[in-house]
Amino acid sequence: MLSVPTEFPRVGSHGFLDDGAKVEPVRILRDNGDGNVLVSLTGRRFPREIASGNRTVPLSALRETEQPLPPAKPSGRRR
Repeated sequence: MLSVPTEFPRVGSHGFLDDGAKVEPVRILRDNGDGNVLVSLTGRRFPREIASGNRTVPLSALRETEQPLPPAKPSGRRR
Protein backbone atom coordinates (compact mmCIF):
# COMPACT_ATOMS: atom_id res chain seq x y z
CA MET A 1 0.00 0.00 0.00
CA LEU A 2 1.31 3.46 -0.85
CA SER A 3 1.80 6.09 1.80
CA VAL A 4 0.05 9.31 0.81
CA PRO A 5 0.93 12.51 2.70
CA THR A 6 -1.97 13.92 4.72
CA GLU A 7 -2.70 17.63 4.95
CA PHE A 8 -2.14 19.22 8.39
CA PRO A 9 -4.12 19.12 10.79
CA ARG A 10 -6.00 16.01 9.65
CA VAL A 11 -5.72 12.54 11.13
CA GLY A 12 -2.51 10.88 9.92
CA SER A 13 -0.63 14.12 9.38
CA HIS A 14 2.59 15.12 11.11
CA GLY A 15 3.08 18.30 13.09
CA PHE A 16 4.78 19.71 16.16
CA LEU A 17 3.50 19.96 19.72
CA ASP A 18 4.52 23.20 21.43
CA ASP A 19 3.91 22.97 25.16
CA GLY A 20 5.95 26.08 25.96
CA ALA A 21 9.02 24.25 27.30
CA LYS A 22 9.90 22.19 24.23
CA VAL A 23 8.70 21.40 20.71
CA GLU A 24 8.08 17.71 19.95
CA PRO A 25 7.35 16.10 16.57
CA VAL A 26 3.99 14.27 16.62
CA ARG A 27 1.58 12.38 14.37
CA ILE A 28 -2.17 12.95 14.78
CA LEU A 29 -3.92 9.65 15.53
CA ARG A 30 -7.50 10.73 16.28
CA ASP A 31 -9.65 13.86 16.31
CA ASN A 32 -11.88 13.73 19.40
CA GLY A 33 -14.29 16.30 17.95
CA ASP A 34 -14.15 18.54 21.02
CA GLY A 35 -11.06 20.53 20.07
CA ASN A 36 -8.66 17.86 21.35
CA VAL A 37 -6.62 15.34 19.38
CA LEU A 38 -4.79 12.14 20.28
CA VAL A 39 -1.18 12.34 19.11
CA SER A 40 1.76 9.97 19.03
CA LEU A 41 5.08 11.46 20.08
CA THR A 42 7.47 10.52 17.29
CA GLY A 43 10.63 12.23 18.57
CA ARG A 44 11.30 10.02 21.59
CA ARG A 45 13.73 12.50 23.15
CA PHE A 46 12.21 11.76 26.55
CA PRO A 47 11.08 8.10 26.36
CA ARG A 48 10.36 7.72 30.10
CA GLU A 49 8.17 10.83 30.29
CA ILE A 50 5.08 9.17 28.79
CA ALA A 51 4.60 5.41 29.05
CA SER A 52 2.77 4.79 25.76
CA GLY A 53 4.14 7.69 23.74
CA ASN A 54 0.57 8.94 23.15
CA ARG A 55 -1.23 11.86 24.72
CA THR A 56 -4.39 13.91 24.24
CA VAL A 57 -3.70 17.59 23.61
CA PRO A 58 -5.66 20.63 22.42
CA LEU A 59 -5.51 21.09 18.65
CA SER A 60 -4.42 24.69 19.28
CA ALA A 61 -1.16 23.38 20.83
CA LEU A 62 -0.10 21.87 17.48
CA ARG A 63 1.57 23.64 14.61
CA GLU A 64 2.60 22.60 11.12
CA THR A 65 6.26 23.61 11.30
CA GLU A 66 8.89 23.44 14.01
CA GLN A 67 9.42 27.19 13.82
CA PRO A 68 6.83 29.45 15.49
CA LEU A 69 4.69 31.65 13.29
CA PRO A 70 5.75 35.31 13.13
CA PRO A 71 3.59 37.69 15.19
CA ALA A 72 0.67 39.26 13.35
CA LYS A 73 1.35 42.68 11.89
CA PRO A 74 -0.74 45.58 13.20
CA SER A 75 -3.62 46.48 10.92
CA GLY A 76 -2.81 50.21 10.93
CA ARG A 77 -6.06 51.16 12.64
CA ARG A 78 -5.57 53.05 15.86
CA ARG A 79 -7.96 54.06 18.55
